[in-house]
Parts: sequence; structure tokens; C-alpha cells
Amino acid sequence: MSPSEFPSVPMPPARAHKARKPRLLKPTLYVHDYINLANVQKCLEDRRSDFVTIDSTTFSGELEIENRPYERFFVLERGHFTLFSHYHAPVKFSYKSRNAVMAHLWRDDVFTDMTSTKFVEVDGLWQLEQLPVLCFAFGQDADTLQSSYVIDDNTIHEYYESTATMDMADLAAVAQGKGDLCISHFFVVNCGREYWAVDTKDPSISYTFGPSTKTRTISRLADGSITVQALVDEELSQTSTDAHTSQSPKFTLRDINGEKVVEGDRFVLHIPGRGDDDDGCVKQTMFDEKDWVSVSYFTHLIPRREAMLSGSMDRGHTFGMAVVDDITYLTFEGQFVQIENQGRRPGIVIIPETPSKRNRIHLTYSDDGLIALSRWGAKEPIILEWIKSACGFFSVDDERCIDDSAKLRLIKV
Repeated sequence: MSPSEFPSVPMPPARAHKARKPRLLKPTLYVHDYINLANVQKCLEDRRSDFVTIDSTTFSGELEIENRPYERFFVLERGHFTLFSHYHAPVKFSYKSRNAVMAHLWRDDVFTDMTSTKFVEVDGLWQLEQLPVLCFAFGQDADTLQSSYVIDDNTIHEYYESTATMDMADLAAVAQGKGDLCISHFFVVNCGREYWAVDTKDPSISYTFGPSTKTRTISRLADGSITVQALVDEELSQTSTDAHTSQSPKFTLRDINGEKVVEGDRFVLHIPGRGDDDDGCVKQTMFDEKDWVSVSYFTHLIPRREAMLSGSMDRGHTFGMAVVDDITYLTFEGQFVQIENQGRRPGIVIIPETPSKRNRIHLTYSDDGLIALSRWGAKEPIILEWIKSACGFFSVDDERCIDDSAKLRLIKV
């Protein structure tokens, strides 16, 4: 539908002046005094909006917009909310799509930006054809959350204040109580840069993903093309029979020559790329002018941890491997190489405890002898960034594609 067809109300006459519309930096929501905000479903966009209580007996949206040319604002009313704009007649929306409408208005004119989106008119109120997704967000992260992707727009939010209260069964009970306000068969839980899609009826079924796959994962669940259980099964089917990935019990760690690596073997990890021979190969005895994986000690960078994985032009440290419950781990001096889930860019550290699922490193061995590193499940890449060409640091970067994963050559010593 075209912008002129979107509202089912007549458009006002054209204005004489042609001034450019200013960017809406902070939407205003006028709230009638009979509205209890505690009963209004929370939206992500509320955190960057101004709420103003109004006297329902004297306030007039039509008069207010006449006094504020080239502005737009919302009025929260009983059963719906209304968008007032200098450029078109008032339009009434369902509360189900409030976050989507506000997000579009933040970026551009609501009708210009939303005509490609599936809106329908139901009982005189406009709403998205698809119900919103219920998202639970960690309260500590709330002020940093922003609608940066279209998939964030069609959502409603609830907040929890402690990871100790992040009980999936309790959250599922909240989701079930939403009724027809949101999609009923799943909800999303967010903590930092980790996400879980959870089956509402059986919260023991969950699927873990990150920002890099967020849009695709939530879109497939929201449109009903896949269930949470099917996502879990899909991931297992992709890895259970592939001997090239450490997520498979059939995985075999191999060195640069394709020879099997077992517990007790010692090896160094070469970082290909800089200083390689013309054919991209490296001799097993050549350590000069090459880049190697080392263990560095920066206690001020990694809280509570001593050692972190790094890249160095010096001869690399010697590593080993261990298999625990059919899962292969890299080790250093009897401790485990794993992800430290702190900060925006989690680093790779050495600690004694066996890694939990969220801290595991996914190893993928390719036929060219390279081993790629990523977060468990191969969902976010582990990358290597060099500092002044002399030292590099490994970290998880969920904004990069999986093809950017750091790749290493394993050389027995």
C-alpha cells in the first residue's frame, strides 16, 4: 500500500511552507490521567521517550499539534494509542504494535517507513499482521538496549533484575499470562550478548544464539516456519555426524599433516597469514618471522583470571588436548582454554575448571589442515586482532560472520 492509502482517515490540506521536518530525537507520549502505566505493556522504545501525564478533561491532541508545528507525538488512551502529526490526520493504533510504531517514527515518518510492513486494520485500529515477540531482558543491560534491527521492532519487553531470577519456568508462566498480546509458542531471553529462544509450553526446551544470527532465528520462529525444538534438532543433525566439528562425538583433532592428535601429545599453534611461505605452508621446525599462539598474563584486563590467549611473533607456547564426555578441549599446562564471558568482547582465557557450555570453544577442522575457532555451536566467530603488529588478542566478535573465525595450524612437537 502507498503512504496515502495507509490511514483510513482524510488527509488535511497541504501547508503553505516547505520547511524540512526535523529528526525526532525523543518521542513524547502524553498519558491520560486515568491510565495506569503499570498496566501498559512495556516497550523497548520507552527507555528513550518522554512520558507526560495530562488532564483528560482539558487536553486536546488536535489543539496541541496545532501549537507544535512539524512535530509528532503519541497519546496513550484506553484501549488504543493515537499518533498525532502535523502532516496527516490522527491515526489510532493497537497497543500490540506500539513498539514497532514508535521505532519506525524514531527513524523516519511512520507512514514512509512502514508501508512495506504488513499492517492491517482491525476494529478501527492499525496493527502489525504478526503479533509481537515477548522478550525478557536483564535489567542491568536495559539502558544499553536499543532497537537496531527490524526484528527488535515488533516486540514487547519484561525485565528481570538478577540472573538468579532467570528461571525459565517462571518466565514461561509470565509469557503464558500475556494471552493474545504476543506470540504464544515461544519467548526470548536476553542477557548481555547471549540469547535464548524458549518453548513456552515446555521451558526445558531452549535454543542458544547470538546477535549475528538473531534476526534469522527470531524471524523463523515468529513466522511459524520452525519451532524451538526443531532448531535444537537442526543444530544436532548438522553436527552429530560431522567428524570435522568438535560438537560431534565422532570428532578427531588432527595436525597440519592430517595425523590424529591424542591426549598426551604436545603441539604449537601457528597463525597463518603473515610471514608465510609463498605456498602458505610452514615447516615444522621454522619459528622465525612467524606468528604463534601464546599465553599472556594481563590481570588488569581479565578480572579474576591470570592467563589469556594471544598472538605473538615469538615462539608460541606448547598446548595439549583433553577429551571430557566426548568433547575435545584445548589445554595449557593441564588447564582448559575457554571463553571468558565478561564485557562486550569476551576474551579467551586459561582456567582450571572444565568449561560450561556457554564457555566452550568450538573447533572445526578443515581438509586443508586449518582449525577454525568459534563459540560452541559455531554461532559466533573467535577472531584475532593485532596490536602494533607485535601482539594480538583473541576474542569473540558476534558482529562478524563465522567465516572471519581465527584459523590455526596445529604442529606437533
